[in-house]
Amino acid sequence: MQKLLTYIFLLSVLVSYTQEDPTLFTFDANTFYGTILEHNPDISHLITDHPTGMILAYNRKTYGFEDWESRYNYPDWGFSFVYQDMKNQNLGDNYGLYAHYNFYFLNRNLMFRIGQGIAYTSNKYDRETNFLNNAYGSDLLSTTYIMLNYKKERIFKRLGLQAGISIVHYS
Repeated sequence: MQKLLTYIFLLSVLVSYTQEDPTLFTFDANTFYGTILEHNPDISHLITDHPTGMILAYNRKTYGFEDWESRYNYPDWGFSFVYQDMKNQNLGDNYGLYAHYNFYFLNRNLMFRIGQGIAYTSNKYDRETNFLNNAYGSDLLSTTYIMLNYKKERIFKRLGLQAGISIVHYS
């Protein structure tokens, strides 16, 4: 019983200590509704509807402990997960994992994110079963995304709001 009380006391001290520190990380979630850009006439038959999806991100804040952090206005770094329903049975769904950086402008209200990673597609090209998908040649794809958001943190307690535009590219 005494050990249990000691553990509970140490845990409560740890929790109250971590609450005094500045926020070291944030989570954000973005949903989107978009379009496939016809960057090549060979994919025009694949553009049938507007894709939807979500971007989930873990962001680690920087505080100037390293020289580069203050030089680039204290960017965040982190990891993202992107789910995208392409709204086309030939293209299927894409799932991507990314490493990203967030750069801030205009009193940290404008955020530019760039992420690079790897994605899995559910419907790659197959000569016999999916010959119309000339966009994805393998299950694993190289992927990049950029995001430009207006971001307002802590509007209500620890909740904020962001809205903007994103471009996701798969190769």
